[in-house]
Amino acid sequence: MPSLPPPSPTTLLEALHHRAQADAALPAFTFEDRPHSYADLWLGVTRFAAGLAGRGVRPRERVVLALPNGPAFFHALYGTQQAGAIPVPVFPRSGPARIRRLEELSGAALTVADRETFDQISHRGTDQTAASSPSPARPTEEISPDHPALIQYTSGSTGEPKGVVITHANLLTNIGQMIAGMEITERDVFVSWLPVHHDMGLVLMTMVPFFLGARLVLLPSDLTDVRVWLRAIDEHRGTFTAAPDFAYRVCLWAVRDPSRFDLTSLRVALNAAEPVRSTTIRRFEGAFGLDRVMVAGYGLAEATVGVSMQPPGTAPILSEREPQGEGDGRLVAIGTPFPGVRVEIVDPEHPDRRVEANEVGEIVVESPASTSGYFRDPEATAALFWRPGAPRGIRTGDLGFRDAEGNVFIVGRAKNVILQAGRNLAPQEIEEAVEGLPFVRRAAAVGVDRGRAEGEQAYVFAELRKAKPPSDDRLHEMATEVVARVHDHLGLRPGRVLLLAPRTIPLTPNGKLRHPALRAAFLDGTLRASGAILFPER
Repeated sequence: MPSLPPPSPTTLLEALHHRAQADAALPAFTFEDRPHSYADLWLGVTRFAAGLAGRGVRPRERVVLALPNGPAFFHALYGTQQAGAIPVPVFPRSGPARIRRLEELSGAALTVADRETFDQISHRGTDQTAASSPSPARPTEEISPDHPALIQYTSGSTGEPKGVVITHANLLTNIGQMIAGMEITERDVFVSWLPVHHDMGLVLMTMVPFFLGARLVLLPSDLTDVRVWLRAIDEHRGTFTAAPDFAYRVCLWAVRDPSRFDLTSLRVALNAAEPVRSTTIRRFEGAFGLDRVMVAGYGLAEATVGVSMQPPGTAPILSEREPQGEGDGRLVAIGTPFPGVRVEIVDPEHPDRRVEANEVGEIVVESPASTSGYFRDPEATAALFWRPGAPRGIRTGDLGFRDAEGNVFIVGRAKNVILQAGRNLAPQEIEEAVEGLPFVRRAAAVGVDRGRAEGEQAYVFAELRKAKPPSDDRLHEMATEVVARVHDHLGLRPGRVLLLAPRTIPLTPNGKLRHPALRAAFLDGTLRASGAILFPER
């Protein structure tokens, strides 16, 4: 059994070092069927810190980490912290242009990547092996609780990524909140394929088990077969897993015989990071013979990650209101706020006014784990906070309501953000990438949820420059180029690409894109009926 957590650690490094001393031989995590002990992990951390120092990286300088799930990520993250620098974990398959933009925004001294990504960004980066030194190192400065532990970049509604500054104190506070609220103990067995570069996969699914000494089975985040995830839960007798709603829906679609997998060891299957469908909970538990295991949760990077969760072992609380997607069932409450967290619903136009029961407003969150602001972005930081005198009160940009019993439900987003596969996407980032193509006059991206297994997807609408439509073959080539452009910039493929005639995307009188009107015109068929859609034909 692992030892107890250290008494009141002040930094993540202190907590991890305690594990390396007290539980050196125990596995910190298992990856690709190989256990990695706490001693191995700590040695990799200290060697990475020495490598950064040898390359001249100084305290408080930023280091971009474009690394996939695996030991190298942990060595780099904690090694950067030990060197006194600030890690900036990013999606490792982001295109070179986006990684360069995050380098610029963070003022990074160095970028560390795996070989595949390194070959694309070697102008200022280093591969993961070259960043380490055979000799361990000690921190180059005292690491305090208020020292930034990482900067988490998240897409904003304007398209410019915003760097959420998360301190060691923020992380330790939120880890404690989630352990208490989710009733997690050192006896839990975590099974995760969530990307470790992002908040839920990083904080909840790796930092929490490291802190407690609980078992962690880590899988690659680029799984192409969800049965690998289910098999890992079965074989390792996993008790705790987490994923966005779409992942559980994919399991229902991909697994023809659920009886092949014994998931009854699960205590918690957290459903979070995108809207939770009551039909997903009912069908997943029914298919795999579970009862009161899947629970809804809510969080955001600006609150470190965790805000609330339905208590383990309880049935979901449903609203009479219907969600926006087709066939989604009823709205699911986001659960009980974690200790020290307060959730309010306010008027978005007058945020000092709380709305009445069942009235839709903006969700605001007060938590001691909330960020102090965005990196080098005072304007966005000022807009983030709820009101003067409430420095930990975060305006989430999510719309919701509280029913007569006090349960909170999310109904949509005030921000113009697309949620695809649990990842926040700013339409402007997609639009700017597509508008770089020579044949595109204007582009617009909206989130569309057809109620199917894949959930909300980014639909890209691209107006062509020339009024005369090209041949069918050329239209197909253009659509392919749009897909490739989005993938090169953001590392994902849009759900659908539609090529439009010039001047058919709706605009405001001052020329701004009317995203809701475009979505509505597409869904109700008026966009096609008007002849605006050139490709696809139907």
